[in-house]
Amino acid sequence: MSIPDAQPQAQPAARSSSLFNTVKDFLLSLGVPASNNVTQHTAHCHHEDVPTEVGSEGTIPRTPLAGPRILPETRTPSPITEAIAPGRLRSLFPPSNYGAVVPGSVYRSSYPQEKNYDFLKSLGVKTIITLVPEEISPEYRDFMRGADIQHFQVHVNANKGGVRVQSCDMNRALNIVLDRTNHPILIHCNKGKHRTGCVVATLRRLQGLDIELIREEYHTYADPKARFWDEVFFEHFDLNTVMWRARQEEWIVSSSDADAAPPSPPPSPASCSSLARVST
Repeated sequence: MSIPDAQPQAQPAARSSSLFNTVKDFLLSLGVPASNNVTQHTAHCHHEDVPTEVGSEGTIPRTPLAGPRILPETRTPSPITEAIAPGRLRSLFPPSNYGAVVPGSVYRSSYPQEKNYDFLKSLGVKTIITLVPEEISPEYRDFMRGADIQHFQVHVNANKGGVRVQSCDMNRALNIVLDRTNHPILIHCNKGKHRTGCVVATLRRLQGLDIELIREEYHTYADPKARFWDEVFFEHFDLNTVMWRARQEEWIVSSSDADAAPPSPPPSPASCSSLARVST
């Protein structure tokens, strides 16, 4: 048996260790707590804003962590095309990156296009919250007005180059989503990845989901453009700023139910009258 045969087998482990240390040093240089959990996650999952090069060795591919990649209740459905859909469904096209956060109550997606309007009607959407600041098109505004959908627009900054989301803006967005009188509600930004992902992730924390499951859901919709700074934001957002609303609307899961699927309690009589509604 020749000794050199064993050398290639040692290289993956050495490279993995090197990448782990590089990511840990990167996190510490940013002033981010570099726990083994966060470092392992960042080293194994691609983020568009985290470097992957290690010295002269070049780029080291990340290997996925073991475990489920998609939460069953939020799996993005296969696109409905005219070629395969039954006749009665051929006009119903979900927006890209569409998913049910809480089936029947909370949905997420990219920016809806005209071809998606009938699909949104079929969901019975009552409220839409837009997380980008651009002016709403006349066609989109007319659709919401004609479908009697109330519309809120909350500008949530993109986490590019650092945490840019203002807590007050996330607080406003979450208060609208937590208010069950606004349901069924659609949350959307442009691509349905980053701003929407941050809102959904903080909602999941209120529901008591394990942070690993929350990360998995975020990556399901954001990959291959996942952002490390999004994860820093939603993992450190102060839930106490919306805890009163969450308890009032019965979103908080008891510790005994923490491992169960998030429940969907009956609607409460709370209103969102204190929040300004964007006219449609």
